[in-house]
Amino acid sequence: MFELKLAEAAHVVIGTDTTKLKYKLLNIQLEYEMIRSEQLAQEAANVYTGGKEFLYDHVQLAETIPLKKGTDAQLNIKVNSQRKSLKAIMLLFTEPYTAGTRDSEKYVFPDLKKVKVRINGSPSMLYNEGIVATDLWREARRFFVREKNKTEHMNLKLFLAGDRFRLLVDLRSMADRSMHGSGTRLVNSTDGVQLELDRKASGSGTINCQVFVISDAQFNIQGNQLESVQL
Repeated sequence: MFELKLAEAAHVVIGTDTTKLKYKLLNIQLEYEMIRSEQLAQEAANVYTGGKEFLYDHVQLAETIPLKKGTDAQLNIKVNSQRKSLKAIMLLFTEPYTAGTRDSEKYVFPDLKKVKVRINGSPSMLYNEGIVATDLWREARRFFVREKNKTEHMNLKLFLAGDRFRLLVDLRSMADRSMHGSGTRLVNSTDGVQLELDRKASGSGTINCQVFVISDAQFNIQGNQLESVQL
């Protein structure tokens, strides 16, 4: 199932009478590969009939937290999503905007000084004293690029000064992106992952902090039917 949510016409079409504006989408097509050999098609069908699994990254927006620029010097976040392999927790910070006008690639830096991480009630062994400013890019860059030093679309300057910032807490035991299942195990956990963000409180207005949970996932096909989804 594909579900599309379209912007209101007033945010897409320019006109003097906003009550009469409208638009429509035409020629929407799905592109897919086709096996034209009967023998190969039968072999592919046999694979799915006998059972086939697909590995992927599951990304979920856990919550959105408003943050006051001038007064909120500390923000506490608890993530207790039960996952067999929790890869990372990602925080995006956006300024308030009018519907239909936001730059979808703009994410601001909230003047973070230190981030403390506790996993299942214990401090992170990698960052026992907390994640400081010099660690922020190093943590995030492992999810930006697949190959070492391939940063043509993202670099330290864009990350910190180009409205491209995100806070990412890597919870994998191995940095290899192709490895599945190396994340932190949160099963029957009550403490989960707790983040304590210390920041410089300045300015006025608010910032929205969006908390995303990234985990390894797998869905299984048996007999040409979806059998189960594992998180």
